[in-house]
Amino acid sequence: MNEKIQGISEQEKEALKFLDRDFNQCFQQMRHYDAQIFDILKFIFTAYTTIIGVAIGLYQFGLKENKILTLPAIFVLSVGLLLGLFMFALAIRNRVYFVQLARYINEQRGLFLKFKPIGFENKSLMYTNPKQPPYFNWRSSQAWYSYIIASLNSMLLGALIFIVFASNCYRWQMVGISSILLFIIQLAIAISYLKSRENKSSSEAIFGKG
Repeated sequence: MNEKIQGISEQEKEALKFLDRDFNQCFQQMRHYDAQIFDILKFIFTAYTTIIGVAIGLYQFGLKENKILTLPAIFVLSVGLLLGLFMFALAIRNRVYFVQLARYINEQRGLFLKFKPIGFENKSLMYTNPKQPPYFNWRSSQAWYSYIIASLNSMLLGALIFIVFASNCYRWQMVGISSILLFIIQLAIAISYLKSRENKSSSEAIFGKG
């Protein structure tokens, strides 16, 4: 390996330095996207606790005081739901960024490890496959974060439906059906979007252009 390094040109040495810097920067950015998905989950959980509490508080206060506070409660829940759907989309989008960086890092790692530097054989089989990880992996921690966000969005819709149809005798059935439907729709769209990113270049996967 050392003989090969000594035999390369100055231009190739600069290219190696660039790849080294690029590897480190990409690894940091990949960790950033992973942490950001978890931060979205924490934000959603905190925000929804407050939103649902405020909405139910307004609704119950209105009932006790014989005041119409249903519209403010509906408004709060609606804004919260829109925010939650946006955050869910952002988490899925971050998964695309994360996977693209992880694959790029695997490709670089594979390039250097094939030379077996200082006799290193990678017996642990550390990731070197530029086609991994898949954009959608139902067992990944990021996927589970997304499931939780989708569940929280569904719960918020359920609270909204409950208030809107408070006088309807079938309100609990409507709450259950609407919540389950929203959960399924969110996951179906997310999974379809992530799987559609496979076998595409970076530009196509992220920007939709070749």
